[in-house]
Amino acid sequence: MKDNAEEFYDMVIIGGGSTGSGIALDASTRGYKVLLLDKDDFASGTSSKSSKLIHGGVRYLEKAIKQFDKSQYNLVKEALSERNLFLKNAPHLAKTLKLDTPIYKWLDIAYVYIGLLIYRLISGSKKIKDNEYINKTVLSLTQPNIKKENLKGAISFYDGRFIDSRMVIAILQTAQYYGLEARNYNEVKSFLYDKENKISGLEIYNKLEDKRYTVKSNCIINASGANVDNIRKIDDNNCEEVMQLSSGIHIVIDKKVLPYYEGILIPKTSDGRVIFVLPYLEHCLIGTTDNKVDYTTSREASKEDIDYLINHVNEYFDIKIEDKDILSSWSGIRPLIKEDKKHTQELVREHKIIKSNNGLISIAGGKWTTYRKMAEELVDFTIKNNYLSKKENCKTKKLKVVGSQMNNHVVESILDSSDLSKETKKSLLTFYGDRAIAIANLAKEQNAFELIHKDLPFIEAEVIYTMKNEYVKKPIDYLARRVSLCFIDKQKSLLCVDNLCNIMGKILLWDTQKIEETKMETKEFINNNF
Repeated sequence: MKDNAEEFYDMVIIGGGSTGSGIALDASTRGYKVLLLDKDDFASGTSSKSSKLIHGGVRYLEKAIKQFDKSQYNLVKEALSERNLFLKNAPHLAKTLKLDTPIYKWLDIAYVYIGLLIYRLISGSKKIKDNEYINKTVLSLTQPNIKKENLKGAISFYDGRFIDSRMVIAILQTAQYYGLEARNYNEVKSFLYDKENKISGLEIYNKLEDKRYTVKSNCIINASGANVDNIRKIDDNNCEEVMQLSSGIHIVIDKKVLPYYEGILIPKTSDGRVIFVLPYLEHCLIGTTDNKVDYTTSREASKEDIDYLINHVNEYFDIKIEDKDILSSWSGIRPLIKEDKKHTQELVREHKIIKSNNGLISIAGGKWTTYRKMAEELVDFTIKNNYLSKKENCKTKKLKVVGSQMNNHVVESILDSSDLSKETKKSLLTFYGDRAIAIANLAKEQNAFELIHKDLPFIEAEVIYTMKNEYVKKPIDYLARRVSLCFIDKQKSLLCVDNLCNIMGKILLWDTQKIEETKMETKEFINNNF
């Protein structure tokens, strides 16, 4: 990192979540010199707290039909098209998922079937598989814990699932290949302006090194998700807010509720919301709620929201969930566009590009499934408005991300010759795709086969690899966003902290005091956020 004001980039992006990383990839592959900044770790905000679904939005389609809302319909259509590209470009992280919608009234069968049929028809040639009606007997085999009383059957359909925080890292690694420079724990403090009061750069605070520096750029993108309005106010304190924030929580329990790799869509709760019960990393993920909130950097899942999910899910299962069954929980903030509607679940999750009088470009709204399309539109916008001179057209439609370059079966055969356990091989393939080979080689070269914890598949070589190649600066980066352990088992995450801090401390030459402080800081973060 240069420590002077002469460092110049064609584009500087604020925010390292799905939107920011997508823009970084699009711009880098077109040949621009790009810098990406995040005040914390990459994907540490909303982008790691999603429902882990790649979908068009069934609930949006229902509202589009009922309210004759073309914007809702267009959102679904675009998302279904992008879902197809998502699955093709990140096959090691993104997979298809069968979802069952249980039916308890005969009249609901036609209603749900027609709705999901329209959903499939909109996807056209990009459909995953056909929908089908499943009778009560068959459903009881594939979903053995579903409530049997008054059960008529189910309508099944297909969407996509993925590991959200890993996707951000894969996108950034791919962009890095094209020249991207990405810096986490670098916070924007102020903007620099030229004589005409147009933005010409920014002042940045490196939180880990405790120092400030400046960089120059005429094209600065605010892609900070839920923080968009706060960044806009640094440029113009009188700007009108465009965001309506909504919190959504998720809880994770043992996979015994969903013993097979199929999910369940609960189509309508008592207050008209949708709840998903999904298989996720050998566990069961349940979400989500929808409540209007103000911006905050961290937020625990409230007891009220947890009870809401448990109570509604228990109405659909013979096996009952209790508080003690929860292995982890978290709350995320959805960056919705502000509209004149009473409830946040009614807001259309389309995105908006805003240009300030001083030249700051902000992109607000959107969702994970359409991250690539949003990025393409944003970069096109900068070219059209003369922030950048045109170089090349968008390349991301057919660009596979790092980890998906090699066929999974080939990777498996190579790993079979390594000294790794079956569990570790499976874990490496799940999180790293073909980069698992590099980790296996690293383990052999440095004799780094030691497990982070005896009951988990993660090895020391992974930590070394992620520190060298995946921007890991703190233990929580690894535990929460590189292997998602905090998101599926809070207590096991806490058990890993001491050993992980010792490993990282040895590599980073931390003294005893620094190691002990980091252990306390990491445990406190896990206890306060999961």
